[in-house]
Amino acid sequence: MALFNKTYGIVCYLVGVISLLLFIAFAANLFSAFGFGSIASLDIDTLNAAPADNPLLLDIGLILLFALQHTLMARPAFKAVWTRVVPAHLERSTYVLLSGIVLYVLVETWQPIPGDYIWQVENSAARWALHGLYVLGWVLSSRASTQINPSYLMGLRQSFSGDATDYRKQFKTPGYYAWVRHPIQAGVVLAMLATPDMSPGRALLAGGMILYIVIALWFEERDLIGEFGDTYRGYRRRVPALIPWRGRVSG
Repeated sequence: MALFNKTYGIVCYLVGVISLLLFIAFAANLFSAFGFGSIASLDIDTLNAAPADNPLLLDIGLILLFALQHTLMARPAFKAVWTRVVPAHLERSTYVLLSGIVLYVLVETWQPIPGDYIWQVENSAARWALHGLYVLGWVLSSRASTQINPSYLMGLRQSFSGDATDYRKQFKTPGYYAWVRHPIQAGVVLAMLATPDMSPGRALLAGGMILYIVIALWFEERDLIGEFGDTYRGYRRRVPALIPWRGRVSG
């Protein structure tokens, strides 16, 4: 059984990471940019299948699927019911697995939205700067996740130990968390907005992801207040949610 748990955790982790990398390439049209002709159709602005009757509704549905899966499965009430079906020490790995599958479905099924570009930057230096901000956003998001026990977040610690206990119960604000309360999501917001070619499809994805983040953070902060009480309320008063306009806050 221990071997199964470890294997399951590793497989779920790999599915999650590979799907995220696929999404990062998809959102920036990287497949065609790097000449991967056989899979260039996976880019956000390239048709990957027969045209849908209403691509806008299809894409909105895909964003909703992503948002619902991420939001519902992260709630304590859902976990309490879900762990009657899935062993508690495999709950997080299963969340990562399903998140990866949903991301893959979004990339595979997404269809371009017809219409003029909202903006298209021509200056070479400015284009490279925006590409750099896109990469920076994902790097910041990744780095922020490593500051709060990444093996737990990805389910590896639980699947390897057979123990679902969350050892992060002591409230801490390491690294980027002294600047903003949600640096993982802040990095995603930066990446979603940083593009030299804001097509209608990319704008829909960016708007949908940012709206999802705003709503999801409302639920997450409600859960954190329930868990940490006045400690988290004080942290919320001192530290901004996504934009570090106050600078680094200590204490």
